[in-house]
Formats: sequence, structure tokens, C-alpha cells
Amino acid sequence: MKRFIPLVVLAIAIVFYFSTRSQVQAERGAQIHRTPIHLWCTALPAQLISEFSQRFEAIHPEYKVEIQTVAWTSLQEKTLWAVAANSNVPDLILGSSEWTGGLANNGALAPLDDYLPPEFFDQYFPGTLGTYRFPYVDREHPGKRGPMRQYGIPFDLDMMLMFYRDDVTSPAMQQLKLKEFPTNWKDFSRLGKAVYSPRTLRGHSQNLIYIDPEDPVPMRMAFLPASGGKLFSQDLSVATFDTPECIEALTFVHKLIGNHTAKEWNRGTQSDPMLLVKSERILAYIAGPWFCKILESQVPEQAGKWRVALFPTRRPEFPTTGLGGSCLAMPYNAANKEGAVKLAQFLASEEFAIAYFKRVGSPPPLREAWRNAEFDQPMHYFGDQKVYQVVRQAIDRGRPLQLLPNAQVMKQDFRWAMNEILTRDADATETLKIAVSRANEALNQPR
Repeated sequence: MKRFIPLVVLAIAIVFYFSTRSQVQAERGAQIHRTPIHLWCTALPAQLISEFSQRFEAIHPEYKVEIQTVAWTSLQEKTLWAVAANSNVPDLILGSSEWTGGLANNGALAPLDDYLPPEFFDQYFPGTLGTYRFPYVDREHPGKRGPMRQYGIPFDLDMMLMFYRDDVTSPAMQQLKLKEFPTNWKDFSRLGKAVYSPRTLRGHSQNLIYIDPEDPVPMRMAFLPASGGKLFSQDLSVATFDTPECIEALTFVHKLIGNHTAKEWNRGTQSDPMLLVKSERILAYIAGPWFCKILESQVPEQAGKWRVALFPTRRPEFPTTGLGGSCLAMPYNAANKEGAVKLAQFLASEEFAIAYFKRVGSPPPLREAWRNAEFDQPMHYFGDQKVYQVVRQAIDRGRPLQLLPNAQVMKQDFRWAMNEILTRDADATETLKIAVSRANEALNQPR
């Protein structure tokens, strides 16, 4: 009997070993055969998506999310090269309203409304969807364009708001009999002239805002929408920023510098404009909701002094801001389109939107997410103002940004015109006419 017991134990051990080994091998086999979903994005969203990807994989064990971090400045070019070479093509990218249009214009992206039902898009604010629409590109006939299609799914939102020093501007507004921060350009200019000081105690002038003649983003996202002007025609085929509305916008900005409402400040030659905020040389800042965290972290000593308002408009009926941000887009030759679509649907959840908002400060494009109490909380840094109620108004009064068919239009042609008008006092009408002519030459070049 004593000899029999060790044999029984050995037999049980052998059975346990082989059964466990078979189970481990089966699990390893399942892991090996999981289809990868390749996502390219920048570092900050990559961290949160990586955390959520574990939940996605639990729901979809047939997939494995592979995230590659790419620098924001390189993501468009790297994607275009991969798609053109049909090598190492990602299944999803986190694109930008600044350059996704270039990918769509080159036929590098697949229209997502071919893969997602209409009810999926119903959960977004309409203005946020419009930002990522582009005429259909037929790869077999590159010169032809079809109806507008949905080439991106909104990931987060960006817009232009007015951040201003309430402690300094309020006395001036009382003198001007303004009950609130200016909502129109005339009062905005009046306030700028009222708060201007040629020299402060620190030896610097004090202005309401700063303008960087090399930075076209505030023009594209704030002044142009607020003037009623647009960069392109409705079908994005022709540059149109020489219209009377666009001339009004550039002329107004030029006047703001001339009457000292704005301080001319070139980021490339005069360093970070946050120096102007810290030294109190400017009293307001044109930026998106993400600027809340910048102020709190970089200028804590000014807590309680700042407030947020909508960007003023030339006329009441015009949009107060352009709506941009980032989006999820899918290359036309992605290897795993089915997995990419499922991952995009998974990330389009209230839970992820709120988590991303808490980490980054970018408001969600999903309507239902705004039921969350987070958006109704007073913010101590801003004198207990409910800042995201203002953001919500900006979404309602905003206008989708037009995707750029060719990045050269903003980086070269529009920027050149802006610099000429603001720094060289060039005639706005003639300068914009030249810039639009150059832009249309670029748009008509063979793709």
C-alpha cells in the first residue's frame, strides 16, 4: 500500500502537468492568433487609450490593440507615406482638423459613413461632425469629387474663447457702461483702448491681447468665423478668403494693433507669450478650453482673477468660434477595417470622453456626455465661474472648421498675407487677392 501511494501521486502530478500545459498552450495560441488593430496617435491620448484598450480586448478577445506613439508634427506625413507605400499602414490614426483634409484630398482615407450606421453619428453635436466632412475622393479618377462624406469621427473639441483678467477689465467696463465682456468687435476695441497703458510700473506697456502675425490659428478659428468669412467654397474646391468678410477680419486685427488693443508679439522671435500673461502685459488671451489647465499650472498666483467669455463677433448672427479638435480616421488600405471600426465605436463612449476630459481638459463632442455633473462645477481659479457652461454655448454658436485640402494654403499663402497686412501695412484687399490666387494654383496642382 505504501508503495502504491507514491505511484498515485505521481500519476496525478503527470495528469495535472499535461492538462495545465495544454491550457497554457491553448491560451498562448489564442494570444498568437489575436488580430492586431494598429493605432497611431500622440503620447497623451495614447496613455488613456492604452488603459481602455484592456477593456476593449476583454469584450473583443479576437483583437489586440497595438498603439504606436508618433509626434504630432510627423503624424500626417508618416501616415501619408505608409498609405502610399502600402506598407505598415495603421488601421486607425488620431488626426487633426489642421491636416486631416490633406489626407482625405489625397485619397488616403476611407469614408467612415460606409462602415458606421447613421444612428452612430446622431450622438455627436452636428457642428463637430461637419469639421471632418470632405468631398468623396474616387481613387480611380483622382480629379473627380463626389458628395460630402464623413472622413473622421470627432475625438475631442477645440475652439476659441476669451480668457480675461476680470480684476482689471471690470473697472474699465463699468466706465464704458458695459454690463459684460464685449460681445461685438466695436465694444471689444473700446475696451482695448480703455485698458491700454503705455508704461506700467514694470516699464512695459499693457494691452488687452497679443497678436502673432505668424500664427494663423486665431484667424482661422476666431476672427474669420466671427466676421462671417470662410477660407474655401462650400465644396472646398476654391480658396475664398479674399471676400469682403475676410477683408473685414484682417483689417480689424490690423486696427487692433494700431489702437494698442493688441500687442504685436512673434512667438518665434520673442519667446513664449505666457511671459506676457505672467508679467501682466496682456489682460486677455484667445485660446481653447485646454488653456484652463495652462493658467492654473503656470500662473497660480493669478487665481481668482481670470474669467472666460465667448469670442466677440462682428455681427450678432455670426459664429463665435470655429469648431476643431482631433478625430479618429481610417486609411483606405487599412488591413483590419473591421477591428478599427469596432475600436472607434468603443472609444465613442461617455465614459471615455469624460476620462479624457478630466485628464486633458478637452471637452467631448458627444451630446450625452454633457449630462455629467463635471461640466456644471464652478472653477475656483476662475472666481467660481462655471466655465464649461460658456464652452457649451460656444459649441452651440460655433461653426465647423473647413478641412484644408492643402496645408500650404494656411502655412504659406494665408500666413504670408496675414504677415504683410499686419506688419507691413499692406492693403488687405490686394494682398488677399494675391494670396487667394496662389492658393488656388496650389489647389489645382495634380495630386
